[in-house]
This record gives sequence, structure tokens and C-alpha cells, in this order.
Amino acid sequence: MRDKKFLKKVFRHITNAHQGIERKNYQQEAGYVAAVMGRLSGSIKDPKTHGTLEFKFHTVVVNDRGPGAAEKKYGADFAIVFKKLGVEKECSKAIIGQAKNGQSDQLPKQELSRLISQCNKMSSHTTDYIVIEAPQDGELTPMVRIGDKREQLKIGKDRVTLENYIMNKLVGCRHGDKRDGFIDAVQDSSLAKLEIITNGLDLDLTHGGPSLES
Repeated sequence: MRDKKFLKKVFRHITNAHQGIERKNYQQEAGYVAAVMGRLSGSIKDPKTHGTLEFKFHTVVVNDRGPGAAEKKYGADFAIVFKKLGVEKECSKAIIGQAKNGQSDQLPKQELSRLISQCNKMSSHTTDYIVIEAPQDGELTPMVRIGDKREQLKIGKDRVTLENYIMNKLVGCRHGDKRDGFIDAVQDSSLAKLEIITNGLDLDLTHGGPSLES
């Protein structure tokens, strides 16, 4: 069983990514989430293993400016890559996401329609996408809804805190795209390599053809 002290250390790292960031300082939700992503990026090492066990978060803020901006093309505001290193079964995975102000199901009609379009764009490249709801009306923490193509808004109805999502889903191996091509593609703010990464079908250029995702 993994050391509880180390997991608490990871939890504090995630919490510190948003605590102390004043929501009033960011009019746009994308700016707020970009600030959170900047603080989430980093690595946490387990002193009990002399630093051998390491959880690493790499975050990317997607380009949303100019003609052909990645956010408009792929629907994502940000990406998170998580790596578990220094153990027998190492793990790498990634997710992409969109940011919204407050609860997604309470957005104005036009913004709701835009959210559905953005989620559809993300889901064409991966099933592992999320929507982060920036705090509103006294909420203290960003909330997360996990992508779900079966729902009207293309996201789940349940809202969980950012800490809950990362610890129990992303770190807990219940969410996240493990395809090498996808992980590589989302580490560039242009997301240009996503052009050839399709949900359910990878184009394997090294072997000359497509291969169905197992």
C-alpha cells in the first residue's frame, strides 16, 4: 500500500495549485485556469523511497489567439500530463479540458451550445476530457465534470473538486488517455499533432498504417 504521507503530500500540491489565487483577479475563466495549471505543474517525490517514487504533473495552456487557434480547432483550453515514475509499473497518461465560469448546466443558452461544440471537438480525439468550472458565488475550489458523450452537455452530471478528480481519477488510474501519440501531442500548446490522433483510431506512422485502439 502506498505511503499515506506521500499521498497527503500530493494532495497538498494539488490544493496549493488553486488556494491563494483570487478569482476576482481573473475576469476570464481561461485566465484563472491557466494560473491554476501553472502552479499544478511540477513533481512530488516520496522521501521514503529516497526520491525514487515520483509523481510528475506537466500542464499546458492551449493557444487561443489568432487564426486557426488550437482552442477553436480542438475545443481545449488546457492539457494535463501525469507520470508515475520510479516503480515497477510506471504510468503515463494525459487529459485535455475546457474551462467555464460556474456550473456548466447553468450557462446561458449560447454558451451551453458552445460548450457542447467544444466537447464534441475534444471527444473526437479522446474520451478522456474534462470541464473545469471556475469558482463562482462563494465557491472556494474549482470543480470538475468528466466528459461523457452520452449526456446532453457531453459531460457527466456529477461535480467533484479538482483535488478529488486528480487524486481519485487521474492518479487513481480511472481516467486519462495512455496512448503515447496522444500524450506527445498535448504537450505542445498548438496541439498540432492531434490532427492525426483520433478517438478509437491511431495513425501509426512508424509502421505505415492505422491500428485500432485496444
